[in-house]
Amino acid sequence: MSTGGLTADFNISAGTFHLTMHLQVACGEILGLLGRSGSGKSMTLQSIAGIRRPDKGIISLGERVFFDGKEKIDVPVRERNIGYLFQSSALFPKMTVLENVESGVKDKQRRDELSRSMLFLLHIEEFSKRYPHELSGGQQQRVALARMLASTPSLLLLDEPFSALDQASKDEIDEGLLNVLHAFAGPVVFVSHNREEVRRYCTRTLFLEDGVLVPCSSI
Repeated sequence: MSTGGLTADFNISAGTFHLTMHLQVACGEILGLLGRSGSGKSMTLQSIAGIRRPDKGIISLGERVFFDGKEKIDVPVRERNIGYLFQSSALFPKMTVLENVESGVKDKQRRDELSRSMLFLLHIEEFSKRYPHELSGGQQQRVALARMLASTPSLLLLDEPFSALDQASKDEIDEGLLNVLHAFAGPVVFVSHNREEVRRYCTRTLFLEDGVLVPCSSI
């Protein structure tokens, strides 16, 4: 595996559901995590991001350990430098497009430069002064993607980014997302229940069934 890659070996339970994860993703790789609703896909991303705490195991990015059950290490969400794109855009409704993107920038000296470059990259610079309610679903997701990238993350997690969009909105974000993912230097985990999405965007696919990764041949 390339230096800087993601390692996620952990167990976590929620009620009667048990997730056992053994995942490695190299830098520059786009891993598709495919499975039905309730199979543990979102729980996997939430554990990597620090939103959920595994019962045991280890999660690391290169030499940096995010979680280690034995060593009592659990790095807070805000310190993991992870870009997380949710099913809904989760934009701030009272902020303009530009202000939403700027809110993701950690380096305040480069706030304007990074924000405007992301707007340009995703072809939404013309919407910079609009508010979220004035945008289509696809445009809102592009703004959310721009905000995520403006934070200069080391790892990208995408949780079914098309699930709340109609086909027209999906078409709006398609090319921009494809270009962004393939240009990103770090590891990417793309969660979906749609085989066509995974086939289009991902370089490798794993299947998750009832909390366990299973061979492709058994699906």
